Amino acid sequence: MLVGLILAVIVFSFQALGLGISKLLNDLSRVGFFMVVAFFIGILKEKVVAGQRELQTSEEKYRLLIDKSIAGIFVYDNDVILFANSRFGEILGINPADIVEKSIWDFIFKNDSSKVKDYTNNLLADNRYSSRYECRLVGGDGSVIWVDVASSITNYAGKQAIMANVYDITESKEAVEKQRKLIEIARTQEEQLVHSTRLAELGEMAAGISHELNQPLTGIRNYSKNALYMIENNVAGPEEINNNLRLISEQVDRASKIINKMREFTRRSEMHFIQIDLNSIIRESMDFITPQLRLAGITVTLELDENLPMIVGDKIRLEQVLLNLLTNAKQAMEDKEEGHLTVRTYYNSASRWPVFLEVEDTGKGFQPEVSEKLFAPFYTTKETGHGTGLGLSISLSIVKDHGGNIKAYGKPDNGAIFTIMLPVSQDQNNSDNEMK
Repeated sequence: MLVGLILAVIVFSFQALGLGISKLLNDLSRVGFFMVVAFFIGILKEKVVAGQRELQTSEEKYRLLIDKSIAGIFVYDNDVILFANSRFGEILGINPADIVEKSIWDFIFKNDSSKVKDYTNNLLADNRYSSRYECRLVGGDGSVIWVDVASSITNYAGKQAIMANVYDITESKEAVEKQRKLIEIARTQEEQLVHSTRLAELGEMAAGISHELNQPLTGIRNYSKNALYMIENNVAGPEEINNNLRLISEQVDRASKIINKMREFTRRSEMHFIQIDLNSIIRESMDFITPQLRLAGITVTLELDENLPMIVGDKIRLEQVLLNLLTNAKQAMEDKEEGHLTVRTYYNSASRWPVFLEVEDTGKGFQPEVSEKLFAPFYTTKETGHGTGLGLSISLSIVKDHGGNIKAYGKPDNGAIFTIMLPVSQDQNNSDNEMK
């Protein structure tokens, strides 16, 4: 506009001095044209300047967002890094300027290279919006850094490239690994505690077991002496001698069965869940402990539901729970002139845990409020020096590992009932549903 005004002044000056080379109207037209052109040029210039300011503001805003981002951001093409923000440099412990124009494989942990290549190739081949994965980077000091990467296709400097957003997850990975190790340690310690408790329970049954072993050993000795006497004195025929030898064999089998049961019970092993007939576990356990109960003057009644469905469990662990309850019942009836033990099983389809196992005794019982404490570690109603106070606590833990529960009910001097509740096996559930 200023240039147009200057031109107008010059034209009018020439006209006033009589030096104009054309008519005044023509000069005015030229001046008007210059003024219009100057006006539009001024408008365009203002728009360009405003656009430049907006672009500068936008660039500063996005630069601020990228530089202050909590994610490390880098852009690469053909494996060459074209851009890296300051956060990515902080993650690697390297100046961002020293990252640019380097190969991304200089910073990818060697064992993760093939995985990252697969993700990158799939991203480019499918032209997907984004791809997410975890991998390890190598920092400037050689340290290994776990990162969560979200990569996507973008345009950079007019060309297609890949932009990756990187989040440092090293601390969370280390925390997960520590938690895994702690769980493993806890599992090992629990296994040791369960095994130690089995040994302690076996120790409490030692008197009865020794008595039970003594009977077949005495029989073996007597029958062998009889056979030897018959042979040396020729006082019996082959049939009588063979009968004594058969009786010796039976007593050996009886002693062997007891020893094998002890060896199985004391063996340290991991849980092994299989389909089990709960009644068969009860019968085997009763065969093992009945002589001890008989020695203590306790009569036993079995009320087993022969239609009881199968359960899924660990045979040794469930035997440990049952033997613990049977031993506790035996000790609770030691001061009674006559003791009676009842073991029963039944099925209740309406219950959350439909398979029930009850151990009922006529012992000294306990106060109702004690039932809540019985399963607490180290709590015991036995005299000092008798029991560890861990048997019921571990039994509860084992039953819960099987997806079940235990409840206790008792009255002072009126016995107690311990009830184990277990779920049926999934195969049994499916079979029942098909029948329905």
